[in-house]
Amino acid sequence: MRFTRRDLLRYATGLAALGLRPIATVLAGSQMKRGAIRSRPVAPPPTDPCGTVSYLPVPLERVPFPKVITFTGQYGSKTPVTLVGHYWYNADLLAAGTKMPAIVELNPYRRRDGMMYVDSMMYPWFALNGYLCFRVDLQGTGDSSGIITDEYTEEELVYCGQVIEQIAKLPLCDGNVGMMGKSWSAINALMMAARDDTPAALKAVIVCCGNDDRYNDDIHYMGGAMMQDNVGWPSAMWGWTPLPPDPLIVPDRWQQRWGERIDQMAFWFQQWAGHQTRDAYWQRASVRDHYAKVKVPVFILSGWQDGYKNPVDRAVRALGELGRPVGGLIGPWGHKYPFDGYPGPRIDWLRYITTHWWDRWLKGKTPDPVTTWPPLTVWMGESREPPTDREPHYVESGAWVAEDHHWMSRTRWRQFHLAADHRLSPRVPAVRQVYASRADITLGTSILETSSWGECTNDDLPGDQTADDQRAIAFTSAPLTADFASFGYPTVVLTMECDRPIASLDIRLSEVSPVTGRSHLVTYRFFNLAYRGGNMARPQPVRRGVFTVRIPLNITGHVFKSGWKIRLSVSPAFFPTMWQSPQVPMIRVHAGRAGTHPASALLLPGRRPRADDGRIQRLLAGSVTAYVNPEQYVPTLQTLRGETNSRVAQPIAARGRKGILVKKLFDSGSYIYGGALQNMLVDETASENFQILDGDPLSAVGFTHYETTLGRGEWKIKAVTDTRVWSERDPTGQVVFRYGATAQTFLNGKPFKNKRVTGRVIRRWI
Repeated sequence: MRFTRRDLLRYATGLAALGLRPIATVLAGSQMKRGAIRSRPVAPPPTDPCGTVSYLPVPLERVPFPKVITFTGQYGSKTPVTLVGHYWYNADLLAAGTKMPAIVELNPYRRRDGMMYVDSMMYPWFALNGYLCFRVDLQGTGDSSGIITDEYTEEELVYCGQVIEQIAKLPLCDGNVGMMGKSWSAINALMMAARDDTPAALKAVIVCCGNDDRYNDDIHYMGGAMMQDNVGWPSAMWGWTPLPPDPLIVPDRWQQRWGERIDQMAFWFQQWAGHQTRDAYWQRASVRDHYAKVKVPVFILSGWQDGYKNPVDRAVRALGELGRPVGGLIGPWGHKYPFDGYPGPRIDWLRYITTHWWDRWLKGKTPDPVTTWPPLTVWMGESREPPTDREPHYVESGAWVAEDHHWMSRTRWRQFHLAADHRLSPRVPAVRQVYASRADITLGTSILETSSWGECTNDDLPGDQTADDQRAIAFTSAPLTADFASFGYPTVVLTMECDRPIASLDIRLSEVSPVTGRSHLVTYRFFNLAYRGGNMARPQPVRRGVFTVRIPLNITGHVFKSGWKIRLSVSPAFFPTMWQSPQVPMIRVHAGRAGTHPASALLLPGRRPRADDGRIQRLLAGSVTAYVNPEQYVPTLQTLRGETNSRVAQPIAARGRKGILVKKLFDSGSYIYGGALQNMLVDETASENFQILDGDPLSAVGFTHYETTLGRGEWKIKAVTDTRVWSERDPTGQVVFRYGATAQTFLNGKPFKNKRVTGRVIRRWI
């Protein structure tokens, strides 16, 4: 989620964490004839504390720079669009006339200056092993024509199906196609697998950090509570949409396409904030509602620090119960592939997924059962101090374990009751105690990202929770007398009261160090109390009086170590990651029984060792992190400005009130790239800011600024965008969101086109 232009191009933060730096030796010339391509000396792989690194040997003469290809998309009566892509290939097999299966990925992140670098770490390996690997720009992005109007529209999915069918009919393809991707392209791959008109050529998909529930588990809402990302993510897309096609690829029509996409830009906050319940808008695009329609094998993976971990379990359980082929993996990392994930440890995923997934479903080969991973491979991390900026490499201790879709039937629950003196007790307290929340709302700065939908380095991992725990209603256990392994969805039962009709909760499960007393976040969940009845399509205002709500937290796999304490924290605010309710709510949590209501409790899902755990631990022990050296394909020719990323929270004062300003800077630097990008300048800076004043929930505001410059020779473009989202009461007293977004573009230093949109959205349930 938290990508910048250079993050997309080269996953810079992750590579910097590995110690990888641009290689000075470059390819001789930016445009090389196929016969002139030769392998160049490859620098040794970087030292990686998260695992041993190995560069996969992919000679340039065997897998050259990708070739450009175009497809035609037709949606209803609309004017046909040209979808531009490229494909990696094995030159020896192509020359021999060998037909090959294909792998395709479609997203809006610009396949050249946006994705070429990270693609070069992966797709040349697949190509070397006999696959055609296609990367295609979605309509209205990169070099493709048309207009992109939202995520995962019916138009987008129709084009995806048409591209798959056209690839299957190419003379160089054997008719078998796989679809894969991370984030956006992971989600549309899963959706394509579950459509009524899934192409017959589609044989399998890989879903890395993707989602099956667009409302409840995406970047917009969590448990019905709106997240900061519902402001930050449309702002990011607003910043990237007004970038043009590359004149080298679309020499005649690039300027026309650029102008059309700027003229028809929309700020997607309008529709995302406008659909505040789990209505048909979200259900249409949520595979969670119709796994029975999935027609092809699915491999789905994510990490504990990513926002898309719950869908891995849901897909494995749903498809496993249906008897469909499915594989799942949850690692320690964030929004990343396993071969360069952070935090570590990393694993040798590329080689495994080639032989045990693509070869199986696209080539009909039987993988070695001895080396095949279990249906669900899970990383079980152990208690540790929360990360700090002083830790340059965050590597977890723990072990890989084997699970399958039956795991819930093996769960053994451990119960802690909320008790007097802010204790978590194994017994129901004899005396009831009531705890009330504080009146202020400026808390939550121990988590500056909602779920690390980005590089997931130390400044976006959750830090020490202690200060925020002290400002919440918190309950802490006695030190554990033995290790406790927990896998599943920790569940909180709260008997409580709330004095406002609209209110959301932040619920965090942490562990407290016996050495430092610092609080390390294990998992959490936001929850809108309007959905306490269980139907997220039919919210109900909170009424005065005592009620009980049962809230599953996000899935986790964790071993609480002996001597550590378990802590549960509850708060009606958590700035900046959870958007504040219109009025400051006061909640009262009952510890002990309240009449006929059950006692408030924390239920932890316990996991027992399984026979297959040892096998997967042996398979992944000391795993080598292997990927292709991307500098072979996209060498860094010149560094004009290095990158800088930071997230800070600072106190402010305005209108006689104290508050907090969270500032996020993503300076991707300024670089000129050769090789397949042909001497392209890529320069981007982005800032996201979230501000709130204490005691004034309607003072919450999010504002962003993006500047992107692309150039080559005498061609140079620049796009500057700004967005602002805030709330206020209109003249009728109705609470509304208001927004404004502007875009300015320049061609060779002169103004090209501008765009400005404003709007309002009524706040009904958030």
